[in-house]
Amino acid sequence: MIAITTLRVPYAYLPEQFDPDKSLGRDILRDIADLMRSGDYTLGNWVTKFETSIGAAYNVRHCVGVNSGTDALVLAMRALGIRDGATVLTAPNTFPATVGAILALRARPFFVDVGADYQLDYDQAVHRRVSAAIPVHLTGLARYYQAIWPLVINDAAQAIGAEWAGVSVTNFAHVSCFSLHPLKNVHGAGDGGFITTNDDALAKELRLLRNHGLLSRDYVGLAGYNSRLDSIQAIFAWHNLKLVDEINNKRRETARRYDEAFNSAFYVRDPDNPAARKYFLVQLPPRPTQATQVFHTYVIQVDQRSDLIKFLGARGIEAKIHYPVPCHLQPGFSFLGYKRGDFPVCESQADRILSLPIHEYLTDDQIDWVIESVIAFYRDR
Repeated sequence: MIAITTLRVPYAYLPEQFDPDKSLGRDILRDIADLMRSGDYTLGNWVTKFETSIGAAYNVRHCVGVNSGTDALVLAMRALGIRDGATVLTAPNTFPATVGAILALRARPFFVDVGADYQLDYDQAVHRRVSAAIPVHLTGLARYYQAIWPLVINDAAQAIGAEWAGVSVTNFAHVSCFSLHPLKNVHGAGDGGFITTNDDALAKELRLLRNHGLLSRDYVGLAGYNSRLDSIQAIFAWHNLKLVDEINNKRRETARRYDEAFNSAFYVRDPDNPAARKYFLVQLPPRPTQATQVFHTYVIQVDQRSDLIKFLGARGIEAKIHYPVPCHLQPGFSFLGYKRGDFPVCESQADRILSLPIHEYLTDDQIDWVIESVIAFYRDR
């Protein structure tokens, strides 16, 4: 057993990743210095280099860099013609940015409950009459919806590198929107985002929208605004992108070890069906065989969550909740008219979900310590 006082398991890893005394940090500083010498700060070579690299990595025709994942959603919806009064279907367990982007266009969010995998419940979502749908590929699980919605915008902020049935999340919607926030699997050192599409005309409009609608320095082709990806963020993201397969594979391996440990612990038999397992203390979501998940987060459901978080914290393990208050119950969205009880699966999950550390810098000892500590909490109850 690892001594309680000897090991710490932080949730974040950024100081280690971009340490200027290590090779990645040194390479980034070198390229930033070159950028400063060139003065190529706005929509320059580094933004183009990053966009081209995304296209090549995920076999998508166009990547358009923007200044945040939120603006990626706003610009995508705007380019697709979503306007005042449009109804946009999405999930209530998403980060508030998804809802804020819809409201920024004066459209109306229309929530649908989620399933056991935290994704939109297909049976509830498929036949809804809406202007557009934004499936949120939460936790890095990209799920393809064979639904006949007029427009589909993937909120893939957490899902860079994820696939469904061998198809990248960049490729199975009208557009897919990504974040480069520092805690994403591919990220910058601040805000940033990008949009992918295989539609040439749509990509052309998106590039205009992100840069004031400028056809040239002196002529405006349409009313846009400033949402350019910053060149410095493009440098960080490009270097990070080179490592994305290694990053995602390491996260998948950590998730496999967690799954294996928690699948064999803490279940009780259902008296009405003795052959079936009924998870009670630690509940894992289903892992669809069609999915290649990238585990932006590793989310389980647990009993006695608050006590478990304190117990883990005392052992040096940081755990988070993504997200404790669903969007339909947020005070700032109360004007939408939803209430507790409207989405029972989402609400039940919000009371029990817990995110364990899963970044690529975890050591074997740290992973074992997380597993041992979760098991110890329940074993000693």
